[in-house]
Amino acid sequence: MFKFITGIVVAFVSFNTLSAPMLKPLQFEEVTTNIFLVKSFREFKNLKSPDNPIIIDANSLIYIDGKDAYLIDTPWNAENMPQLMTWIENRDLTLKKTVFTHFHEDQTGGLEYLQEHGFDTYATKLTNTLLVKDNKKAANHELDAQESVLLDNKIEVFYPGPGHSKDNSVVWFPKEKVLLGGCLMRANEVNTIGWTGDADLAQWAQSAKNVLIKYPETKLVIPGHGDIGKGTSVISHTVNIAESL
Repeated sequence: MFKFITGIVVAFVSFNTLSAPMLKPLQFEEVTTNIFLVKSFREFKNLKSPDNPIIIDANSLIYIDGKDAYLIDTPWNAENMPQLMTWIENRDLTLKKTVFTHFHEDQTGGLEYLQEHGFDTYATKLTNTLLVKDNKKAANHELDAQESVLLDNKIEVFYPGPGHSKDNSVVWFPKEKVLLGGCLMRANEVNTIGWTGDADLAQWAQSAKNVLIKYPETKLVIPGHGDIGKGTSVISHTVNIAESL
């Protein structure tokens, strides 16, 4: 039996070594009538209990505008992309744009797939720089460094400052008052800061506060991993964790 946890925080997980290949199907959940949560999963070796691999989730979103679909981050695994595209095509939708909130693989795992199939991909200059530095392909379009509009009055990208990574951005859906906080935000059920290999621990709390200041009317926050939080609870929770470091 697999053990499932929602935050990349446990010390006894081996992040450098995957166990035997196991591709769990994507899970789709309606958040609002036009926003859908996409959960992907990856299996890691459990150093304390090798027979019980640990499954960790990652969150991305699909925003539907008429017959157009907009993808916010991709599934963790490129192998999940055909299932994602089938979900979009079965609803007679056309994928217009994909935007990435930061350069780590849990949010950019499908970037190369999208590039190979001719889709438009977007990221900040900093994210593209870090992707290339990490020997990955950059997105084929660049966003403004601080604030960008991906879809007028419907999808906005905001860079609040460094935290989980130097480049972590958040995505705001003003009509729905929904925020995709990405890996800058820690889910309410997780009480540790998570992986810090590329983090700016000194700035993390302030960056989260900048999000809270900009979007105080938020109704739902989707963190990079874990459960959706109501109101601004996830943002405040993240501030508290980051300030306690």
